[in-house]
Amino acid sequence: MRHEAAMLLRAARTKRGEQREHTMGEARLWVLLAQTGDDSAEETVPDGTVMRIRTRGGALTVVIGQKDAGQDVYPWRCLGCRHGRDYGGLMRSAAREEATRHARDCWVLPECPDATPADAAPVKTLADA
Repeated sequence: MRHEAAMLLRAARTKRGEQREHTMGEARLWVLLAQTGDDSAEETVPDGTVMRIRTRGGALTVVIGQKDAGQDVYPWRCLGCRHGRDYGGLMRSAAREEATRHARDCWVLPECPDATPADAAPVKTLADA
């Protein structure tokens, strides 16, 4: 993971303006992933996932490839905060850009697989105390 960040940082030296900012942002994500990511923990991703992007908090943002009326479309979704675009655009690169933009700002942590949902947990009242 640090190798990817180093490659992007070297590439950023030769770029200008918006391309440089984009490359630097990707390098920052790789550095954060190297610091917080655990490659041994496999997260469940939706069927058809073509790209996974780690958020700042460690959750995954996924781009999904689907067919709609015979055309490839690419919706994306953050598996941490559930934000995303349910309808797919025709360009994979546009979906990647939107998902990456979201991942740069999302601080939501990944869900714990054994956590009880809040609505399923028993509610305690003062009378129970």
